[in-house]
Amino acid sequence: MSKIKGIYAASMSVFNSNLSLNIEKTVNHAEKIIDIGCHGVAIFGSTGQAQLISISEKIALLNELSKSKYRDCLLYTSDAADE
Repeated sequence: MSKIKGIYAASMSVFNSNLSLNIEKTVNHAEKIIDIGCHGVAIFGSTGQAQLISISEKIALLNELSKSKYRDCLLYTSDAADE
């Protein structure tokens, strides 16, 4: 694992109207943060939304993020205990 350098922003989680996680929009948001100049993105951290996301949604999001062109620029954190 290499040393983390640069600016990492906390990404927000995007929810559908039924409060399920919108995985596509969440991934797109994380990628746009890097596109505009941040060196990386913190997923599930510091925005207070992690406790609203089910474990199955977290797994689905992680699977999609693993396909991202920026997969090496993502930090995975959690700001709340899992279910």
